[in-house]
Amino acid sequence: MFRGASLLKVGVIMATLALGVVICAVVVGVALRGEPGRAAEVATKLLGEPPWYSFGTKGNAAEKSSSEDGAPGYSSSGEGSSTQGSSSDSGGSAGQREGKAKEAERVAAASEGEPSSSQSTMSQQTGRRTSSGTSSESRAQQDQTNQGDQFLPAAEEADWPQPTQRELRRANSPRHYELLPGAVMGLTIESIGIYDAPVFDSDGPDALANGIAHVPGTSWPWSNTPQRNVYLAGHRMGFRGTWSRMLFYNLDELGAGDRIVLRERSGRRYEYRVSEVLVADPTDAWVMGQVRGRDMVSLQTCTPLFTFEKRLIVRADRV
Repeated sequence: MFRGASLLKVGVIMATLALGVVICAVVVGVALRGEPGRAAEVATKLLGEPPWYSFGTKGNAAEKSSSEDGAPGYSSSGEGSSTQGSSSDSGGSAGQREGKAKEAERVAAASEGEPSSSQSTMSQQTGRRTSSGTSSESRAQQDQTNQGDQFLPAAEEADWPQPTQRELRRANSPRHYELLPGAVMGLTIESIGIYDAPVFDSDGPDALANGIAHVPGTSWPWSNTPQRNVYLAGHRMGFRGTWSRMLFYNLDELGAGDRIVLRERSGRRYEYRVSEVLVADPTDAWVMGQVRGRDMVSLQTCTPLFTFEKRLIVRADRV
């Protein structure tokens, strides 16, 4: 008799548990059919928070923030020093560097202690420019170009992040790059510490973020023409955390006789010597054209620091 009562109680308990499981399944099924977006919420309330719920990108965000200050992929020897004996004795270069250093130190002191929220905002802006290529400056250039004006590439805005002390040390030290996939050749300017900076056959945002842009339609060193003007453009400040950052920061220090070398992937080298330096307006597209009887390379960046209203053009003739 007692045994029968015990079995009856066990049966009632098991039936109650089975009914509870059925109710849970029905509730979850209704949630999945009617409101897919609430399925995780219903499951969490019924069954408890799953162990993978807290898995996120906090670590990745920290890594991104810590890497914003330096450009990846190239080695900078003598980070704590200024130029290491590779600068030429061009007239005025020492005074130019000293003047730039003082101005940069002033703005770097303000930017060195920027809060992380400011860096995050700038990183988001940079990401938008690099991925979409439709920043306000590029849209303005496209609109003006459609009106019949041709603008020089690699325009920079005055509100880009100012250099930190660490970035200034890197810009004033030798920087060794490598030929990334897609790069046609490398650019070396020993006097300002640039070695094998990658050159891409594009003047789009991706090329300018990863190195130096060769303006499509202009000459190559191997072009079969009576004269050549290999037109290359790079950023003066550029995107923080990329190879464009301060790549042509010291381009204004080049003077007559300084050597510029272009190297193909096959290893063939083309050597040039600086012959003239000039300042042009953003609409002076004539500087990209060939000059009768000259075989030259033209390097362009924005000037002056930190307004970038003009374009600095360095021309070098083949030797």
